[in-house]
Amino acid sequence: MGCDSLDTIVSMKQTEITFTMNERSVRALHSAVIYTLERWSGQGELDQECLLCIKPHLQGCIFEFDFEHDMD
Repeated sequence: MGCDSLDTIVSMKQTEITFTMNERSVRALHSAVIYTLERWSGQGELDQECLLCIKPHLQGCIFEFDFEHDMD
């Protein structure tokens, strides 16, 4: 079983949604988060905190995909 869903905060009210992403989407989103954090200009502390929070979850999904590939 891969990482099929990801919970994320979408507003200041802490509303949560769940959505399904395939491996390619997870890897693309992870790359975008890494890229954004590496080039952080110091604006929007809350945004940076959200990216730092989501980063390990995305990495965990990637590890799960890699594990599944190794099991095949």
